[in-house]
Amino acid sequence: MDWTPLISGFVGAMIGSLTSIAILIIQNMSQNRRESQRLIFDTAWKDYELRFRYASEGTPQRAAFPVILAYHQKMMDLLERGELSPRAAREILDAQVQMGETLHRAVDEITKGEDSK
Repeated sequence: MDWTPLISGFVGAMIGSLTSIAILIIQNMSQNRRESQRLIFDTAWKDYELRFRYASEGTPQRAAFPVILAYHQKMMDLLERGELSPRAAREILDAQVQMGETLHRAVDEITKGEDSK
């Protein structure tokens, strides 16, 4: 009995099934990444809306949406790596405040420049 066709068929079937499994894994990882990014975006947008809705007159200037989005992305990154701690959360919050203040100063400078024209 010639084993060559049998072995070739078995190897072909194994390669085909392993390829299918690899493609499913890659698609699943890609879909999970997209869903995770969508969740972060939705959470950041809701945070942004709530900050505007419930801000009082005496509150400091509100953060821009990209700053809030970056904050939530960094928090999720720390959660996924298991490195979220009070110190790390404080550092991210300080960075958010600093980015927000920098953006507001830049907008004020641009606005003042346009007013003087």
